[in-house]
Amino acid sequence: MSSDKLGSKGCGGLSGGNPVSLLQECFACGVIVVGARKRIVACTAEAAEHLHQDAAKLLNAPLSSLPAPLAKLIQETVRSGKAILNREIPLGHATALRASILPVTTHKSLEIVVVLNSLTSTPVFEQNLRRLDRLAGLGTLSASMAHEIKNGMVAIKTFVDLLAQKGQDTELTEVVGRELERINALATQMLRFAAPNRAAFTTVRIHDVLDHSLRLMQHQISGKLISLQRHYKADPDTVRGDDAQLQQALMNLLLNALEAMGTNGVLTVNTETVKGERSERQLRINIQDTGVGIAPENLERLFEPFFTTKTNGTGLGLAISQRIALEHHGSIRVQSEPGKGSAFSLSLPAFTAV
Repeated sequence: MSSDKLGSKGCGGLSGGNPVSLLQECFACGVIVVGARKRIVACTAEAAEHLHQDAAKLLNAPLSSLPAPLAKLIQETVRSGKAILNREIPLGHATALRASILPVTTHKSLEIVVVLNSLTSTPVFEQNLRRLDRLAGLGTLSASMAHEIKNGMVAIKTFVDLLAQKGQDTELTEVVGRELERINALATQMLRFAAPNRAAFTTVRIHDVLDHSLRLMQHQISGKLISLQRHYKADPDTVRGDDAQLQQALMNLLLNALEAMGTNGVLTVNTETVKGERSERQLRINIQDTGVGIAPENLERLFEPFFTTKTNGTGLGLAISQRIALEHHGSIRVQSEPGKGSAFSLSLPAFTAV
């Protein structure tokens, strides 16, 4: 057994809401293998970290290189040939480990496999399990809500179609009709949560999507006496993507900006064409507010599912926007300073229609 075949990912902080990655992080542990001559023949980075030692120095080192309580347990297993499970090992630096010592008989000799888990990671493990449970519950709840939404929209769409046929307030009817189609698409996607279909990519004009989104929010903008500044500099303003999904991502960012500001704030929306990390052309949408800003300790967790600083927030808006950006081969970045506002940048691969 060699160390390069053992896991190298530790049980640290969470980087996203993917259930598979959460499980991988939950169950990561440190592993040490002691050979027949009582020398360490394999040691993962996690095991060395738990012991506050260097993995490279532990490799081929004698058993005495390990902390005395752990070395004693290994010696006991060597003598008895019996496994020792879930034994707590106190260490001198205010930490403790839980160790399982397992004898493995090979065709050559007896090897000892030591599995180490930090007791300080138990709360993280339990937190991850709770998040997994919430994600599973969200899937069930979403499907149920989506079903009811689609049923209720049948009557609303019928009414809107009748208004359109009578020619009453045609412009408003078109806006409502388009939004109903978008909500219906979102509800359908929620119903297919377990196996979502690929987004239907077409050529999308970002400036049109922005104008439509801002128009839908005009009442909220004027109600808070917010000054709206638009600077559309991207040329061309086209990308390949799903119109409804991109609008959802942008509206989440715009709503966050409005909610962060009181009255008389300034909302700035601009677009530009920039070069990406690989010199590819990208269309960048910048949404800047003059709101309360984001505390530095919250910036890294901002896009985690269920993380929110709002009293009645769900913690899903930014997570959904980031997922949409990634599905469109793009990214979202944020810069913020408490008391001075925040700036979100959504970057997407630019597309020039032939």
